[in-house]
Amino acid sequence: MRKRTILGLHGFSSHSDSQMHDAGVCLMDQNGVIAAIDEERITRKKRDGNFPVQAFKAALHRGGLSTEDITDVAFVDRRTPWQTYQVWKYAISAFFQTGVRPWGYLRFWIKKMLQFKRVPPKDVKAKRVRFYEHHLCHAASAYYPGPFIDTTIVTLDGMGDFSIGGMVAKGESGQIKVLRRSNGYFSPGHFYMILTEYLGFVPGRHEGKITGLAAYGDPRVAYHTMQEIIRYKSGELDFIAPLVAKEFFSVIRSTPGTRTKQWYSQQQWDEVVRKQKIRYQEEKTLIEFRELWDNYSKEDIAAAGQARFEDIILAHIKDAVKLTGFSNLVVAGGCFANVKLNQKIRELPEVSGLYVHPNMCDGGLAAGAALLHLQAINKNKVYEHKPWEDVYLGPEFSEDDIEKELKSSSLSYSKSEEIPKVAADALAKGEVVAWFQGSMEYGPRALGHRSLLAAATDANLPDRLNRKLGRTEFMPFAPIVLIEHAHEWFEDWAFDHVSSRYMTVTYDVVRDRREEIPAVVHVDGTARPQVLERGINPLLHDALSHYYTRTGIPLVVNTSFNMHEEPIVCSPFDAIRTFKNGAADVLIIGPFIVRIT
Repeated sequence: MRKRTILGLHGFSSHSDSQMHDAGVCLMDQNGVIAAIDEERITRKKRDGNFPVQAFKAALHRGGLSTEDITDVAFVDRRTPWQTYQVWKYAISAFFQTGVRPWGYLRFWIKKMLQFKRVPPKDVKAKRVRFYEHHLCHAASAYYPGPFIDTTIVTLDGMGDFSIGGMVAKGESGQIKVLRRSNGYFSPGHFYMILTEYLGFVPGRHEGKITGLAAYGDPRVAYHTMQEIIRYKSGELDFIAPLVAKEFFSVIRSTPGTRTKQWYSQQQWDEVVRKQKIRYQEEKTLIEFRELWDNYSKEDIAAAGQARFEDIILAHIKDAVKLTGFSNLVVAGGCFANVKLNQKIRELPEVSGLYVHPNMCDGGLAAGAALLHLQAINKNKVYEHKPWEDVYLGPEFSEDDIEKELKSSSLSYSKSEEIPKVAADALAKGEVVAWFQGSMEYGPRALGHRSLLAAATDANLPDRLNRKLGRTEFMPFAPIVLIEHAHEWFEDWAFDHVSSRYMTVTYDVVRDRREEIPAVVHVDGTARPQVLERGINPLLHDALSHYYTRTGIPLVVNTSFNMHEEPIVCSPFDAIRTFKNGAADVLIIGPFIVRIT
């Protein structure tokens, strides 16, 4: 029998230039995941939403496969008839609950649905093509790679399938049972995106900056305004947010001349403006929100918005756990990119264990679709739960590949058999080290294969790094710490906190140690660590061990290897270019050491 190879796809269609943000692919066979890559890493376009042609080619190359090997295709998002029913169902429900009129949006949808034909990549002749619900893909991405065989599953983002804001499900013995869906027009994700745009940042991209900014404000000052905007319907596992729905129906999707920038990357926005002659009219957007918020500081607005976001989602989580009867929890969807929220979830007495899918935003959907399809193929087999050990699932480059790029770069370089010691010595001297090793990480975090490393003991380092990289000054940097010492530095950390491997949860830094590592402690006393196990990343673990022997500090700064507003580097070419642009003092790439003399 021919081996089954599944292509999970998050992208619109190979025959169309329509876009989805965070396009990507996942290749999987019956032995497990082969590759998972987001399109942005290959094209170098942040949050690229074009059909993931380049990511597909890179995934095939990693797996040593051709298009002829693909037997099954699993698309993210259901077909148009199902989506249309859900759009009308939730839009009409929003109208009856709030009086907000969705008619312009529904007219927009009727026109748009006529364009919805979806075609796999060219030369893929798979006979089995399936379409999976957006939030079910999020649920699968959290459940199957996670550590718990019986668990509560919660997904929340801006919106999936054009109507649904989230899902509560039960994962039990390999089966996912959907229990509730929430109305996307009242989505907490949309609320946070509106907050992001109001504060002058790019919605759908800069929400993390709002989380960082919130620590500088007083949440009490403007909290009452957030209560007016969004509420949780206790016991109903849903939210209600009339102003959010109104903004969505009247501005975001209906009136072409006044759409906001939500969901658009800058490239996508430029394309929309060019093709559809849309003119951004700021004075016609966020009007009610401006009336509520214009008398408060940005810091206080961010703090109040973050607090409200946490409060309503924590209430939702408590109800979900009560409904399923499982205290272990796995989550996915863009709302769970919020690391402060995740800390609050982890601290809930109702939650005994937490797993956040490492690629929690829409970049993780392709993996979810592939996992759902794999489970459908294996439905008659005894289920065996296989948590993912790591997420180094992207392209890898040989020593020859790397040296070829170095030679063409005209940079001086040397080769060393003692890379961990060289890195530790550079870090101890206060140098910023660009670290490029092995397979590229899957997801939005640099996890020690495409990282910039630096000593966390230097209080001036954040300013220096921000100048080098062109980043926002109030954003904290994150640490990477040897697992053997994590409990000494982070309160309540435990060895079974799997999500701490992936930088998806903040922890309070032990108070007596905060002054020792000022570069990674945020103003609120928290940090977002990556806990490093030798079995997962032996080379970097050895480097940190050498550094610990020299300094007595078992952690360093770990931030993504890229300039501001660029994707994390993928190839040796990307790494060398970014290094030349001043990202670091030394580049350690494979066995080679590079300095600009």
